[in-house]
Amino acid sequence: MKTTEPQLARQGHVDSLCEGRWQRVLGGDLEVLERLRGDYGADLREAVTTPFNSGGDFVTISVSCVDRDAGSYRETSIVLVVGKDVVITIEPFSGCAPLDLALARMERDGRAGDSPIEIAACVLESIADTTDELVTNLSGSTERMMTQTSSILRSLETKRAREFGVSDVTATQQELADMEELLSYCMESQLVLAEGGRHLRTLTRGRGWENRTDLERLLQDIEAIEPHIDFVHDRVRLLQQTNNLALNVKQNQIIKVFSVVTAVFLPVMLLSTYYSMNFELMPILNWQYAEPMIIVLSFIFAMLPLLYVRWRGWLR
Repeated sequence: MKTTEPQLARQGHVDSLCEGRWQRVLGGDLEVLERLRGDYGADLREAVTTPFNSGGDFVTISVSCVDRDAGSYRETSIVLVVGKDVVITIEPFSGCAPLDLALARMERDGRAGDSPIEIAACVLESIADTTDELVTNLSGSTERMMTQTSSILRSLETKRAREFGVSDVTATQQELADMEELLSYCMESQLVLAEGGRHLRTLTRGRGWENRTDLERLLQDIEAIEPHIDFVHDRVRLLQQTNNLALNVKQNQIIKVFSVVTAVFLPVMLLSTYYSMNFELMPILNWQYAEPMIIVLSFIFAMLPLLYVRWRGWLR
């Protein structure tokens, strides 16, 4: 597969691939778009602003994908302008991993002679596979988090519960929220991708362009990823609910401890309040056994609520 020298511009350049049948535009430099318009007759400036269009000799499709950028993920828009003799793809200046994957697959399989429709289908397939791989990785992360959450729930009934704090759940919930947002991007990308695939199938039908790709099968493969995304999303929501449950149990345990402590010392506080009253005549104050008797009564009255709470099983 031959790659010509890139045509540089101020904010973008063009890679000519597949013997010129794939013009890969990186960046939206107007100089590059105007040059391609003069070479191929495709109005790329209008293509960037129009999601789906079949005017003239070209079919315009705008899709999106979730791409990795410096350790984080971003939603990237890609425009495909498909003609009989050339396909032009427009992507961010920093590049796009799914298009790199499509190019690598075509080089591996020796598909330098693919037609523009077949190249466009390969690009759509690579975008879908990239999303599927991302969702699979997220599914693996949820399995790890489910193991951690189950360990936390089991620890709540043991002495190791003190090792589990609110900050642990907060960090996990933030990670789950990020995963849920990423999954929503993936689902949106797949819906747009499926719509783009349907437009490619419909708008190129009857034009007599060379095509050996089964677009119907491609659409089925794209739509088959959506249930996988739904499954992982449901697992994330389940983990969020489980972590909220663990946090509520932990907070209830803390409140239970304070409630038991309050119940134990409440009778003692009642006795101390009563005997601290400044009455003129309080005979028990002159009794030689008053102090030890108050100590014994305080102990008994403190143990009674504790025994009652234990008997009712509120300490479990």
